[in-house]
Amino acid sequence: MRRPKYSVSQQIESLKSHGVTFNLYTEADAQEFLTSRTYFFKLKAFENNFERDNGRYRGLDFAYLADLSTIDCHLRTLLSYLCLNLEHALKVRFNQLIMEDANEDGYNIVHNFDEAGEFSFHGDYANSRYHHSNYTEGLLNKYFEDPSIWNLWEVIDFSTLCKLYKAYLNQRSYKDNATNLFQSIRIMRNASSHNNCLMIGIEKQIKPTLYVKNCVKELNHGENPKQLFDAFRTYPLTHDFAATICGFLILVDSPGVRNTAKLKTQDFLHRLTKRYDYSAMSYQDCPKLIETINALQSICKMAIDYFGPFAVWCGWVCQVVTVLRSSLPQV
Repeated sequence: MRRPKYSVSQQIESLKSHGVTFNLYTEADAQEFLTSRTYFFKLKAFENNFERDNGRYRGLDFAYLADLSTIDCHLRTLLSYLCLNLEHALKVRFNQLIMEDANEDGYNIVHNFDEAGEFSFHGDYANSRYHHSNYTEGLLNKYFEDPSIWNLWEVIDFSTLCKLYKAYLNQRSYKDNATNLFQSIRIMRNASSHNNCLMIGIEKQIKPTLYVKNCVKELNHGENPKQLFDAFRTYPLTHDFAATICGFLILVDSPGVRNTAKLKTQDFLHRLTKRYDYSAMSYQDCPKLIETINALQSICKMAIDYFGPFAVWCGWVCQVVTVLRSSLPQV
């Protein structure tokens, strides 16, 4: 059934009818927020963090919806930075392996992966895998009649890059434990790139990736963070965020990039509770929100000490990082 279009005033009345209060945020300010800073459908997604009684939310003020939408934006910004640099680092690692492989010329891997020639380009954008762009046109026209791996990974999506990398590892009987993180990283990369809402109280029973749990345990100084692992099993965002953090730590070596990641993570950690202490709210009103916030805080705090340049770390930290980075390909 189609739903009617609401004016901003009607949107506010709809929120009030579902139990949303305006004690911490005036209705006039809410009108401005829904007019110039976000839109109704996107803001409503954050309602799912709160429980209902007879169709009315418990303990939900409009101020929390506005704050969560801002926190969510900060989370997507952090994830975008992590994922873009992580993707570049994966290409660097891939390149290192190929350059050291006397039996790989950069073309064989593409031919073995793409036996049907779907990634070849002959000037016909309408019937190819590629979109027309001023930034890729020259590359496609010059190299893509018979592309090498170095050409191909400049225009493919992250999912295809991961498949190519794993195909190469299989051909050479290499093992890289970082591949266990690719699925979660891909989900976070795509969600942040497409501006999807992330902190919307998604509760779903999943089986956490064992490698994610092992990495997080090392970040936690070898202790088993049971409460965090419980969140992994119940809230996919907490698991996928942890996997992305671990993937970044494993793949990215640049001291400058890592230090910026540290600063961005610190900023996000501060923003989580800048306006409201969600952890202190009634658990009966918003259990999903409380557990998600607590998990995100724990992951950020664990990771911050590991983002700095290797040279400034103390000995025991380097030993832990060695365990994390033991995912380097092994014959």
